[in-house]
Amino acid sequence: MNLQKAIICFVSFWLSICHISAQQLSGKIVSREGNIIPYANVFLLSNQDSSFVRGTVSDENGQFLLPSYTHNDILKVSAIGYSVGYFTCKGDSLGNLELKDNAKQLNEVVVKGHRNYVKTTNMGITISMTDNPLSKLGTALDAIKQMPLIDAIGNDISVLGKGTPVFYIDNRKVRDNNELSQLSSQNIKNVEIITSPGAKYEADVKSVIIIHTKKKELGWAGIARVSGVFSEMSHGMADLDFSYNSDKGLGFYANGDYEGDGFKQKGYILEQFNSDLNTTKTNGKFKRCSQNIKLAVGSSYDFNDNSLGIRYEFRRTPSDKYDTRNIIETNVTSVSQNLSSTSEKFSQSSRHSLNSYAVFKFGKMKNYEFTTDVDYVYNLSSNSSNVEELGNSIENKIATANSAKNNIVAAKANLSARWKYVSLNLGGQYSFTRTQQTFGANVAEAKDFFEDSSDEERQHLSAGYIAANWKIGKKWSSRTELRVEYTDFTYLENGKIVPEQTKGFSDWLPYISINYQDGDYGFGLSYNTVVVRPSYKMLANSYTYSSHTLWFMGNPLLKSELDRNLELSFNYHQTSLAFTYVHCMRELASAYFYLADKQMNIYKVINLPNYNYFQITLGQRFNIGNWHPSLYGLLKVQNLKYGEPKNSYDTPRFSIIVRNRFDLPWKIYGYFDGMWIGRGNSSTNYTKNRVILDMGLNKSIGSWAFTIYWNDCFKLWHQVNLVETNGVSYYQNLKGASHNVFVSATYTFNKKKNYKGKGAAQSEVNRL
Repeated sequence: MNLQKAIICFVSFWLSICHISAQQLSGKIVSREGNIIPYANVFLLSNQDSSFVRGTVSDENGQFLLPSYTHNDILKVSAIGYSVGYFTCKGDSLGNLELKDNAKQLNEVVVKGHRNYVKTTNMGITISMTDNPLSKLGTALDAIKQMPLIDAIGNDISVLGKGTPVFYIDNRKVRDNNELSQLSSQNIKNVEIITSPGAKYEADVKSVIIIHTKKKELGWAGIARVSGVFSEMSHGMADLDFSYNSDKGLGFYANGDYEGDGFKQKGYILEQFNSDLNTTKTNGKFKRCSQNIKLAVGSSYDFNDNSLGIRYEFRRTPSDKYDTRNIIETNVTSVSQNLSSTSEKFSQSSRHSLNSYAVFKFGKMKNYEFTTDVDYVYNLSSNSSNVEELGNSIENKIATANSAKNNIVAAKANLSARWKYVSLNLGGQYSFTRTQQTFGANVAEAKDFFEDSSDEERQHLSAGYIAANWKIGKKWSSRTELRVEYTDFTYLENGKIVPEQTKGFSDWLPYISINYQDGDYGFGLSYNTVVVRPSYKMLANSYTYSSHTLWFMGNPLLKSELDRNLELSFNYHQTSLAFTYVHCMRELASAYFYLADKQMNIYKVINLPNYNYFQITLGQRFNIGNWHPSLYGLLKVQNLKYGEPKNSYDTPRFSIIVRNRFDLPWKIYGYFDGMWIGRGNSSTNYTKNRVILDMGLNKSIGSWAFTIYWNDCFKLWHQVNLVETNGVSYYQNLKGASHNVFVSATYTFNKKKNYKGKGAAQSEVNRL
């Protein structure tokens, strides 16, 4: 009975809102040619004396809503470049309101000043790309690397204080960041950087970047790009993208790209084993060469603001080779000795992905939307390692081999509705993942504690969510969301179910926030819970030989990490400040263990004991003539204690990112960026001071865009990490790979086709 009452109350509430919304005056502003006219001024005038009653502005889709009105009231509509239009109100919905082009053409107008391209929202920030110099950089990836709150090294993108984001292009999940290099920055309308994702997104998502593209053009469209990286391991990339859109709403597209990748590094590694201070010192040189191929085809059909589509994608890495040459000094065994070590790691993979989607909009203002996505992913991968060690009393030849096969089926659906003061989202998601992995080694001494094996993981994940966004007056807003997930996980080893690793569990993930925004000033308070699931490689019962004193292995006993976040944020004009408190439960972290009887270290990912951390994020942007600097800082403090013997990981860590854009003559844009990471702890990892400086130039000529970027131009970047756990100290100092010159030329003709599928399987794909 209580359930029935709840359903009746919910339906009544829904219908009441619909009734209220029906009292509103709605319409859509378009040109005579049917093109949307965004941000038009809409004024309601009295039918008695033409006096002003109320007004609004049409949204980016040309749509508007006005409260209750009187029959035969007059609607006045104006927009830049169009003649003023007058319309009589004869119903709740006026449909399309057409404006005539203004016959008077303006001469060229030069406006001096600095436009603020960044807008703060209750979910993060939005960057407009209209007339933004970032739109000239060539690709979406190039532009995003220069945006506020972005921490970028090479092609690795993270949001400051929020980790690696999930990317969307027009609400479709991006499966590989290489896809960002195929989208021209000139085709982007705006970019949302969401630092507070809600229940609509998967539970393990901590940040989201949504790229909204410009309206598609009819006919043929495309982008061609060639680029090269010049360093000790020079390589090149090429991609080509074509699309065709008919005036009947039918569209086709195909794209492909090839990338050769590689780098050289050298480094120093020190392992300390136990209280006796037994050590292994390694001086090594590392080289990596890889090839990647991608092909994608798809089709879509748009009709009456609705859309259907299907997309197939094939990715292949035919070769990924990593070579190491080491000189090792060790005193772990009874006799100190020097070793020479060579190793080769070879891997290859292939992936087939199929996605279909549907988008249906309905209601008088098309304010109701139903979307659904279905995904199938099939992935194969294999890797092998061959190590040869030669010393005074040691001669080892070790070979290991691992392989994996993954099948993912996923589906999701979402129903959304928006009115003037409230919007609702109601949805669900289901995925089934099956992963099969095999492992083996030929080293006899390893058989005492490692066995050739195979394992299999099967996971059923079901989720449902409801989310409501409220506008409270003109300045206040609120988000209330709840996501519930149920996971049924089965683990099999050598074909037999392992009961202690087979489990079913639920996660309740709330999100609540309240925000205030008055012009350039605002603040917000939010609370949410995030789940971080271990990758299937972490869960595998695998092992990889690194040296005669170090093995890497998986951990099938891992549990999901759970983070509870409380955040208070402020913004004023071009200044932003956020305080974040996180209660971290079962964090996934790196740890080392010493096996005394084997005189060997073991590395694996573990679940840490619960602990808390606090961080402060500060951002400031400036416009000083033709110089546009921005500064971002992050301070993180944690109170983690872990290990046997127990160790404290509580050294604060401070990071600074500085970006500079210079508007040079002949519409050339120059960039000079720097990042400094101070010493301190993050989880079990201790980093020492490190710095990197990059500089670049960009110039656009018609449909061409040229970019040259000098990464790590002064060769300052060192990857310096120290992990001390359970009596084992592992210190690593690597340099190289980051120093290179990147050159690209991009040609864009017409516009790029938008694909509206949102992807249902991405969270599982990320775990492969």
